[in-house]
Amino acid sequence: MTIYAPSLRTLPPNAMLVMATLPVIDWNDCLLRDLQAGPKVPLSCYAAIVMIDPFACWEDLGDLLEAARMTGVTNFPPASMIERTPAGVPLDRGQELELRRMEWFARRGFKVLFIAADEARMTAAEQRLGSQLDGSVYLRPEALELPIGSDISLVSLGSHGSSSVPKFSLEHAATAKQPLRRA
Repeated sequence: MTIYAPSLRTLPPNAMLVMATLPVIDWNDCLLRDLQAGPKVPLSCYAAIVMIDPFACWEDLGDLLEAARMTGVTNFPPASMIERTPAGVPLDRGQELELRRMEWFARRGFKVLFIAADEARMTAAEQRLGSQLDGSVYLRPEALELPIGSDISLVSLGSHGSSSVPKFSLEHAATAKQPLRRA
């Protein structure tokens, strides 16, 4: 499983992942431009998309993802990291919009990999997205301090509780098997 994030190429080498969550680059525009160039994507590849982008042309993006034979989409960076109150508390309206967009992609036939910083948000996504949810990624706050390299691995956490949805966590490892790539 690979998360396809061409926007990470625009950040300086060894920048911390937290830089990717700040409004310093237009994630979706970077993805669109890369998809228009006709990239070769590996099997089981999920496009990193800012699902709360108010300016995205979702139909065009969906068409380009289909043409690239992308397996699915993921909400990276997640709304809970982007939309916050002045006190730093995530806003629920961001996740609601994010889930609606992910449902739209699921109706188009894409699988979904949901990223969140807490179990409650992952559970809400599992209930909403059902069988289209291929897995959840727990984004630990410490993960934002990871340097962006050629690979940041997704480490399996297995399934938790009554859930059958695979869970992952971002880890930086030389033995990366599930990379978050600069692409």
